[in-house]
Amino acid sequence: MFFGIEKLLVGGLLGAIIGAFVAIVAIALIFFISEYRRQKAYKDKVLSRLDTADMLLQENMPIDALAIYTDILKDVSQEKDPETYSLIKNSEGRCHYNLSFRKNKSENILKAIECYEESIRFINPQKFPENYALTNYNLGNTYMKLSEFYETEKSLNKAVNAFRESLKIYMLDKHPANYAVMQNNLCNAYITLAGFKDTGENLIKAVSACEDALKVYTVDRYPVNYAAVQTNLGSAYMGLAEFHNKEDCLSNAISAYKSSLGVYTVDKYPAEFAKAHKNIGNACKSLSELQRKEDNLINAVAAYNEALRVYSMGNLPYDYAETMKYLGDAYKAFAQVGNEYENLLKSVQSYSDALRVYTINEHPLEFSSIQQSVGDAYAMLFNAKGEEENLVNEINAYLEALKIKTIKDYPNDYASIQHNLGSAYRSLAKFRDEADNLKKAEQAYTEALKVYTFEDFPLDHRAVALELEKMRQTVS
Repeated sequence: MFFGIEKLLVGGLLGAIIGAFVAIVAIALIFFISEYRRQKAYKDKVLSRLDTADMLLQENMPIDALAIYTDILKDVSQEKDPETYSLIKNSEGRCHYNLSFRKNKSENILKAIECYEESIRFINPQKFPENYALTNYNLGNTYMKLSEFYETEKSLNKAVNAFRESLKIYMLDKHPANYAVMQNNLCNAYITLAGFKDTGENLIKAVSACEDALKVYTVDRYPVNYAAVQTNLGSAYMGLAEFHNKEDCLSNAISAYKSSLGVYTVDKYPAEFAKAHKNIGNACKSLSELQRKEDNLINAVAAYNEALRVYSMGNLPYDYAETMKYLGDAYKAFAQVGNEYENLLKSVQSYSDALRVYTINEHPLEFSSIQQSVGDAYAMLFNAKGEEENLVNEINAYLEALKIKTIKDYPNDYASIQHNLGSAYRSLAKFRDEADNLKKAEQAYTEALKVYTFEDFPLDHRAVALELEKMRQTVS
């Protein structure tokens, strides 16, 4: 009997335990279901609001989108939901970047960078590789923008690092389109960085980045991208010509610019068409100093005239003036090859057209530089024809240049102009007012010698001193 009671007690206890366990499981299940529903509701709510904010950002309404993103972040935990947190910080960065084009440029650019860097802190590259690559791409672009006005070299280096991080994900075989974008961005960064340090090295890197981008951007599949990269490649080679294999680099630059013209026609892309021809003109003019002088100068003149199909005084006056200045330089160089008088007249006319835009009040430095070139052209005209009028025009141009090229601000140019003025006055003395013009020649030579000292410029000092001495001996 006792055994039966014990059996009943054990059975009852076991049943109680089982019942309790079932109850606990049921309660836990209810809790987890409830928590799951709560979390799902939270996720759905967040995702719904994110969709709204994303739509506003897409519609170029960054202020409204930013307000939603900021509000959502109040309920998002960095630790519990790093993925969502990172995603929102990236979107906030995009808002600030877009806002920088409207107001408070520096403030919004800096805020965008802060957001992108915060986003990257919470991205696992192995788990979310594309988010990691995209955010670094955004960060790189923003540092490029920052480099325009703040800590240029430092910002460019950070842009390069960000683009390189993206390329760890955007590889050629897996993401060819994004790979090409990154390589082109790297090219732009390296070209700009070359202006601050390691010029040759950075330009070599720029060339390499362009060549990598062109593995994807073919003229058939991506014609506009192809042309843009060819333009960058041409610019990189132009810069590199100052450091490595000048002749080869200039030839490569011309080839790249010409490749871009397979896409940049004057009808569809007039601005790009004109810029490419202007660049070709500059490259051909530089190449003429190394080989086939006449042929390359003919090509330079032809290229500048093609650019002038787009650039006009009424349409794009500054591009017009710059191209006219280059055309004047080309004609002046061409005069050394053939048709001297005719080409020098064309040179003077081109410079005169440029001076219609480059006035002394609005563009003093360009004005004075072109006036100096005009003086040089008239000096060559005098040597070719020996006319008094050319000497007078030469002197007038040099005097105009000296209104800006003072001994204090531009000592080397000042001395060069004064030297040339002395020679012009000496020649003019043979036509009229001998004593007065010889006195002016002596004054000009004396001014040149204030810069051309024996210690600093022994060769120039000797040349000017000898001319001055010869003149004095002739007078005496």
